[in-house]
Amino acid sequence: MLTRRELVHAASAASALGLTVSACAQSQTLFASPGTSAIVRLSGDGVGLAPQEFTGLLNSLCQNKDIATDNYLIGGEVEEFENFCAELLGKEMAVFMPSGTLANQLALRQLAGTKRRVIVPDLSHVYNDTGDASQNLSNLNLIPLAQDRATYTREEVKSVVDRTAGGRVTAEVGALLIESPVRRLSGEMVDWEETKDIADYARENNIGTHLDGARMFIASAYTGVSPAEYAEPFDTVYFSLWKCFNSGIGAILAGPKAELENMYHTRRMFGGNLYAGWSAAIVARYFMEGFVNRLKNAVAVSEEFYNSLSQHKNFEVARVTNGTNLTRVTVTDTDFDRFRAKLAEKDILIGRANEQGRFTLSVNETWNRTSSRNLMQAFSDSLV
Repeated sequence: MLTRRELVHAASAASALGLTVSACAQSQTLFASPGTSAIVRLSGDGVGLAPQEFTGLLNSLCQNKDIATDNYLIGGEVEEFENFCAELLGKEMAVFMPSGTLANQLALRQLAGTKRRVIVPDLSHVYNDTGDASQNLSNLNLIPLAQDRATYTREEVKSVVDRTAGGRVTAEVGALLIESPVRRLSGEMVDWEETKDIADYARENNIGTHLDGARMFIASAYTGVSPAEYAEPFDTVYFSLWKCFNSGIGAILAGPKAELENMYHTRRMFGGNLYAGWSAAIVARYFMEGFVNRLKNAVAVSEEFYNSLSQHKNFEVARVTNGTNLTRVTVTDTDFDRFRAKLAEKDILIGRANEQGRFTLSVNETWNRTSSRNLMQAFSDSLV
């Protein structure tokens, strides 16, 4: 619940963004319904703040507060935010990073140490989307497992470790990475029990463990497993600040103090020492407070909507196995561009379809601005 003072601040921000006080009071948080209108975004993980909205929010958050600026990401609001994140995840320490790409690489670099082999999922962001940064910049030998699957098994890890131990030249496995949810599998989550079993095996064999949890807070809303529970089996964990928390930039890397207390040196060496990160820290924390519960509400709206949509003759709904916030919907017997335009007239935004008329819907906080009945009516009325 908002305190009276917080409600006053929310109302001030709402005024700047074109919202009413009653809307703020009803949602109990300003950005359950952000924006200059009631736009519902059926794509993306965040609320899609326009520049004017972002600056308006930032200004409102800075009112009546002495902002302690950081100096190259050290001290001030950034340090306070790092401490908040460390406590939230049950880790000793957290470090602000400019991007998830850097957070993942520096975590693996640190955990591996002199043991340069690192096991990663074949579909992981680290292996596919970073330009071989870990190999080129940190001299790590990435070993991909689980082709076309969310993650590998304990037996697959053990097979690599055993084979490595039998080599004629010593080349030990120093770390392993698990990504969940998996972006390249449309938000599919890993098998949680298998994941904990893998982490136990790694610990028994002195192998560092890292979780690429860029969207782990989304997973928490779908599973009931808290972010701290997801982080617990791993030495280090990363999550994105801009994907769900609308900060524009930034990531958090959390773990043991022994591994991270001097990480700011490595961050600077890689050119990742932004002059100031206080604005991103303030905005991200604002959205993090109560995020999982708000997203649970949005998920409830989406589940009821998908159930209704699947019963309509013009729509086919395909759910992702063990998925999270992404669902594929195919619309038939209609002009998709006109369908999309008619939805936009009703303040409902969706992405473009593929050649088969299939588009992907993404659940985020903006689903809290509507109801399943309103969405169903809008989709039905937009058919041409």
